[in-house]
Amino acid sequence: MQARRLTAGGVAIQIEDHGASGTPVLLLHFSGANLRMWDPIIPHLQPARRCVAVDLRAHGRSDAPPSGYHANDFADDVAGVIDALEIGRAHVIGCSLGAEVGLALAARDPGKVASLVCDGALASEYGAYGTRDAPSLAEDAEVQERLRAMEERPEKVYESSESLVEVTRALYEGSQYWNDALERMTAYGVVETGDGAFVSAWRKRARDAYMRGYFELRVEDYYSRVSCPVLMLPDEETKADEQAFEIVTRLSELPGDCEVVVVPGSDHPFGWMLIPDAMADTVVRFFRRVEGR
Repeated sequence: MQARRLTAGGVAIQIEDHGASGTPVLLLHFSGANLRMWDPIIPHLQPARRCVAVDLRAHGRSDAPPSGYHANDFADDVAGVIDALEIGRAHVIGCSLGAEVGLALAARDPGKVASLVCDGALASEYGAYGTRDAPSLAEDAEVQERLRAMEERPEKVYESSESLVEVTRALYEGSQYWNDALERMTAYGVVETGDGAFVSAWRKRARDAYMRGYFELRVEDYYSRVSCPVLMLPDEETKADEQAFEIVTRLSELPGDCEVVVVPGSDHPFGWMLIPDAMADTVVRFFRRVEGR
């Protein structure tokens, strides 16, 4: 494995490059996560595939510029990573925010994406493929208030990296989610502010900016422009929700080649760390079909 920082559009992006040969696979994490979330998955994809795990901007050890937190901005960074590595085209696996980024990349720069796996980006908030009743963010008082409250909350600051991890562990206490993989991911995502304090790399200003753009995102506009094969991975909760799964089904009709698979035991966005064998096996079967073997 080689850890590297690549410059894409003036932003330094941290990656870990596993393997020098094989079909490239880019791994894009969910918001607030980082490239460590893919540690349980990478061994299942190798040695036939070269795996490149990416810290998206303002995550892990990548730069956090003052602006640029729309899915398109993240996608530009990933396109820059592909160019810097000179890998041409890659399979892209995205989880939640990572799925939005992969989707934007596949729609806007199709020559760089051989196939797309989306664990997330399976509905919009508003519109014909939306889950909310209001027609738009501007007319949704509930979400406007939620965003205002989020933006007014101060950033959480900790006295040590260990205390941030312990507080996070306590938040998950009693749930199935906390395990060694999630703990390693959490510890990796701590940064020092420069004055002796510690915070999550996914800083408040970046998170607030991203959330404003998230509610305006229309995933259908991207899926209708995707030409590569797509694998959608709704979790079991989505499948059980008639409205949500109906949206997934309609979205799957927009790309020319799209599969929808519900992995037993899947739980968005933690499935990659909770049931890595089953998640990876599903993706490998998809890759083999796409690759014709």
